[in-house]
Amino acid sequence: MISLLRSRIVKLISINPPPLLFGCLLPVLVSSGVTLPAIIIPGPAARVPVRSIRHRDTLYIPVAAIARAYGLVLEEEDGRAFTFGNGRFRIRVEAGSREVRLNGTAFSLEDPVDWREGTLIAPIYLALVHLPARIPRASAPAVLEPGRPRVMLDPGHGGIDPGAVGEGNLLEKDVVLEIARAVRLFLEAEGCQVVLTRNDDSYVSLRNRARMANRLGVDLFVSIHANAAGNHLARGTETFYYAPAADPWSRTVARLENAALRLENPNNRTTGDGGSDRGRRAESVRAARTVQTRLGQAARSPDRGIKTAEFYVLKHTRMPSILVETGFLSNRQERDDLADGGHRNSVARAIARGIRDYLETRPRP
Repeated sequence: MISLLRSRIVKLISINPPPLLFGCLLPVLVSSGVTLPAIIIPGPAARVPVRSIRHRDTLYIPVAAIARAYGLVLEEEDGRAFTFGNGRFRIRVEAGSREVRLNGTAFSLEDPVDWREGTLIAPIYLALVHLPARIPRASAPAVLEPGRPRVMLDPGHGGIDPGAVGEGNLLEKDVVLEIARAVRLFLEAEGCQVVLTRNDDSYVSLRNRARMANRLGVDLFVSIHANAAGNHLARGTETFYYAPAADPWSRTVARLENAALRLENPNNRTTGDGGSDRGRRAESVRAARTVQTRLGQAARSPDRGIKTAEFYVLKHTRMPSILVETGFLSNRQERDDLADGGHRNSVARAIARGIRDYLETRPRP
């Protein structure tokens, strides 16, 4: 069965797909005559436009485009195996093989590297998931100043993962990025140090989001999302902290948000467990409550309260962590609200005030 995340990938690169179609769109496109538009491979060296190729029931791109995006040149080749490098990184791929070696360490792709009409091609996930997970973007500062509150904002999804899709092709990844940027401005105006896990339309693995927060040692991690449901009447805002889900809906939300793990290296573990430290969980509950209180007061929709679910990014961060759902893109009224810049600004201000309320009353280290 084609995974949920793969269907999300094709939603992004196909033309005006139906809202909330999480099913089998990929095989339909692969077997049809649809021409896929160009996408951007965002690498540390360049953003390279390239057209994907339908091959082996999935999407491939030329290996040469990956090399350009990552600033790599061909160093060795024997007709089957090719090694690209730039002094810092060496990547070896082999036609017909799923194995890739990065600086000598092997990992496996879902599909093999292959030839197509004389061009060496690789699954698109190599460029947009696997390599970014192992070659993190240098978007966060190495250190933060001591003495001032430190917050990491995590706009959900991004890049190949659009998240929920509302009527008119309104993408969750775009909505939450704008909200997170506004939250950052409000918090910085009050003296907080704020880092975003992504500040553009790029895909950042769930593991790297948690790792970034742990490395910087922030005081609070806030992941920002927008909801979707099969029931188009579902409305409201809600905020989660890490604990076993108490209801089927919370389990469903966590399963959808954790779906990206299917394309990440399962052996590349992240330390930290938001559910094992009672003190951290208690602080996460307080942060969830202060943010949801402000959000419930500001939003034009019902207050669904605070809830529990086993989100990966909440489990693997070492500080108080929460995940905020700002409304349902599957509901026409809330979709229209989230498309409105003024409403997004109000939501951002409410989240920032809730964060401020928490930081002002948290125990000092």
